[in-house]
Amino acid sequence: MEQMKQALEEFMAGIRKDPRICLAHIGVFSVLLHVREEYGGKEPFPIKREELMKSAKISSTATYFKIIRQLHEYGYIYYLPTFNRMGQSRVSLSTGQAPVPH
Repeated sequence: MEQMKQALEEFMAGIRKDPRICLAHIGVFSVLLHVREEYGGKEPFPIKREELMKSAKISSTATYFKIIRQLHEYGYIYYLPTFNRMGQSRVSLSTGQAPVPH
């Protein structure tokens, strides 16, 4: 629970000063935070695009990938995509802890 609080505090501190962040970024980040807790707070954790999109109320895959890419580029998450349809992409929310391939 302490990890969740720290990740949320870091995110909130960052977005207060970041005009690039919109409601979709906040929605996706909050869903990622919840998914991480479902995996016991371990990072990196696997994500499923369909589930994230449904929970974050995003209907377009283009928008989803844009938001994930931007959160990664802005430094709020580390995103390790998989290009294998049978595999899962992985994400880390912790500062300084990049996802590692498995």
